Amino acid sequence: MEFNKAKLVINTLAEHGKSGCGIISLSNQTNISQQELREFLNSHNDFFCKIGNESKYTINSFSEHNGSPELMIKEYSKNIAISKISIYLLVAAGIFVFGYLLGSL
Repeated sequence: MEFNKAKLVINTLAEHGKSGCGIISLSNQTNISQQELREFLNSHNDFFCKIGNESKYTINSFSEHNGSPELMIKEYSKNIAISKISIYLLVAAGIFVFGYLLGSL
């Protein structure tokens, strides 16, 4: 998920407090599809937790971020930067190997 969308989701859920927010309401408030929200919320258990058997989510206050939206946003930003660097290094390594193979012909 893009950084701005993730930031919007984190801040919106933080505004709802411990009572949380359902997927449909969150989708309507953020203009993000329900499927994209489900994937994002379920893949970041350190940021969010599901409330019981309902389809409501809230900020995870027991994680290393202590429920702080600011710390979660910083962490997500750092993860995006690391993944971009990894992609660039992978592309550079691929180009190097391709160049080496071409040079050895």
